[in-house]
Amino acid sequence: MTRMSAKLTGAAQGIFSKLAAFQKPIVYNTKVGAEVAKLVYKKEGMSFPSGQQFAEARSYVEKNLNKSALKGLTLRDFAKAGVVAAEIYTFFLVGEIIGRRNLIGYNVPTEHHEHH
Repeated sequence: MTRMSAKLTGAAQGIFSKLAAFQKPIVYNTKVGAEVAKLVYKKEGMSFPSGQQFAEARSYVEKNLNKSALKGLTLRDFAKAGVVAAEIYTFFLVGEIIGRRNLIGYNVPTEHHEHH
């Protein structure tokens, strides 16, 4: 059994080392994309919506929401919506992993410092 677990551990380490090789390019390209988005945001004179605009959007949705259309949804429609929600959540999790630069948890400095 230990031989099998050693093989699995070795395979997992190989996969993670290959994924780690992609970390720097992904982080770099994400930073470049964020900077380009900032430049476009400034150049186009974009701004966040005001509270009044949020209130107008909410009233529009409430007024135009067709409740009878919701009653006509099938189980298949709910299943499709569930798959889309799972995809969105997966992209969120991948973003969290990239942001942490670690697969599990955050790198938190400890109070115990070793002197080298």
